[in-house]
Amino acid sequence: MKILVLTSTYSRWKGDTEPKFVDNLCAQLATTNEVHVLAPHAKALPKQESLDQIRLTRFRYAPERFETLAYDGGILPNIREQPARLLLAPGFLLGQIWAIRKLLNSAHYDVIHAHWLIPQGLAAVMARLLCNKNTPLVITSHGGDMFALKGALFSRLKRWILRQAAHTTVVSSAMRDKAIELAVPVERLEIIPMGVDTRADFTPPAEGTPRRGLVFVGRLVEKKGVEYLLEAMPAILQAHPQEKLTIVGDGPLRSELEALSGRLGVQSSVRFVGSVPNEQVEAYFQTAAIAVIPSVIAQSGDQEGAPVAIMETLACACAAVVADFPGARDIIADGENGLLVPMRDSQAIVGKVSLLLDNPSLGERLGQAGRDTIVNGFDWAAIGAKFQTVFQDCVSRQDSVKTSVT
Repeated sequence: MKILVLTSTYSRWKGDTEPKFVDNLCAQLATTNEVHVLAPHAKALPKQESLDQIRLTRFRYAPERFETLAYDGGILPNIREQPARLLLAPGFLLGQIWAIRKLLNSAHYDVIHAHWLIPQGLAAVMARLLCNKNTPLVITSHGGDMFALKGALFSRLKRWILRQAAHTTVVSSAMRDKAIELAVPVERLEIIPMGVDTRADFTPPAEGTPRRGLVFVGRLVEKKGVEYLLEAMPAILQAHPQEKLTIVGDGPLRSELEALSGRLGVQSSVRFVGSVPNEQVEAYFQTAAIAVIPSVIAQSGDQEGAPVAIMETLACACAAVVADFPGARDIIADGENGLLVPMRDSQAIVGKVSLLLDNPSLGERLGQAGRDTIVNGFDWAAIGAKFQTVFQDCVSRQDSVKTSVT
């Protein structure tokens, strides 16, 4: 099949720190399909290029120096960081619609795959209407687009977009429930999380590699809940004074979190390393004794879908302490392949981290069980096959409709 993929995040260059789940899914699909990705332009990037058998087109939406709405954390966090960026949103939507329209008029695509309901799903629906095309549309929601955009107007808009989709996929059970609330028919709805390369990118460390300290990997934004991990550190250090916490990632809350570590008196035991290339993330999970993922539901309603960071942690056989938010429950079975703690509960983090530090064999057991979970259910080969089936079903249904009309 020829697949047009719409996304607002995609690697801009080799060693980019942008999340790679869209890249990785496209790479998996490109093994048996022709994949064309449409992503936002950014400063100094070419408008057209080919990367690893994938054709990439970048659409313009503002003068180059103002193209700052996408990347570096995502559209919603970028707007919260600088509210004036909201002024870029109309141009972003219109630029994307125009680019999709141009592509649909110039070539045949068997299916359109839109990552995120808004803006990509909306742009796809509008572009199809403008050029009178009925190319099957598959929409994948990753969390923030489903949960964070609240209010009657956004709810009506989301329902309208979802009615135009041939199929909708979500990354967690909690999101499936939300999609059903938005009137998505269950027969056109499926849970398909993003995946992990368990064979090359995220693997257990070499035998004998020492594991030390705690690690957090992720964007430093409200829904990641890093403040609760920092608040747990004084008590953790009281019992285990030699422990260290490494925080990998950047974001608008970094200076605030650094200041918090100072007020808590733990700055000498907490290291903020900032963003790192995706290729380096594996090493942090391979050498840490415990990964902590303290995610929360933000005040805006924004929340994680099924965080790839959990999957990457487990794929590296690293013991995980994870907040019990809805998207985590599809991956973590408490006490079997990881440990769950209530959201926003620093004392619970202290208890579970201390339990693992005092019982290294428990961490090893949980880490191996976690690795098995990811290999058996979240490897990219399996995830890609599920999307392939969805795409083929959508094309088959449309062909059936054409045949019956004829």
